[in-house]
Amino acid sequence: MENPNVQPPEEEKRQERKATESYYPVQPPSRRGYYTVVAVILMLTVAALFARGHWLRIRNVQVPGLTHYTVEQIAAQAGITARSTYFNLDESRIAANIEKDRYLRFDGMEKIWPSTVILHIYERQQTFNLLNMGVQYILSADGMVLANSNKMQLDNGCVNVTGISVRDIRVGAMMICNNDSQMEALQALYDELSIQGFLGEISELNMTSLDSIYLVTLDGYTANIGSIDELRAKIGTVRAVVQELRREGESGGMIEATVPGQASYRPVQK
Repeated sequence: MENPNVQPPEEEKRQERKATESYYPVQPPSRRGYYTVVAVILMLTVAALFARGHWLRIRNVQVPGLTHYTVEQIAAQAGITARSTYFNLDESRIAANIEKDRYLRFDGMEKIWPSTVILHIYERQQTFNLLNMGVQYILSADGMVLANSNKMQLDNGCVNVTGISVRDIRVGAMMICNNDSQMEALQALYDELSIQGFLGEISELNMTSLDSIYLVTLDGYTANIGSIDELRAKIGTVRAVVQELRREGESGGMIEATVPGQASYRPVQK
């Protein structure tokens, strides 16, 4: 006789199977992380291939505004070669290479995809003569010492600068003044005289006192412009007065132009 409490074998197996089953569906392992890693590796591989590819070699170097150098000379100085690519141009290294030549100043770089680079270069020109401790130093407008000479006077077309208190001056380095304001004033004068086309008529700038700066023209007019405040108007006044005096046949003398738009003239005593 069968025991009513004993279940058939098939029923026992069904109950065991139900007890081990989860109440939630089992999700397959995610492949998102795997795909992400593969995608990153592929992108890095493509980037490396692009960097080594011939189609990304720098084939066009542009240097706007050159006067004394050629584009080829600048590219060679910068270290840009036939092996340079869009991705391996190092701006800091290019800047260091460019500025090994004291006549050059690196002002920045632009890259244009995929094979062009534009270098912004400032060419320093011999602008000022400055006598210090018996040596004539030739400076650019931004204060770089370009050359020196044992001659007491130089006939090189540069403006003589007097009255500067020098702390350190060496060829291939920027001049350092005891008073930084003197160099700032000198650069401001250079900029304004250049803008007004008057620099070529100046033989000397006397910077002894920044409250009484003197300009001396090639034909002997000396103009006191005071400080560099309202410099444009003051230099414009001096230019106008000098032109009028020349028309009147005057030769040399002192011009007081410390107030913009006003000037007085004292001729040379004969």
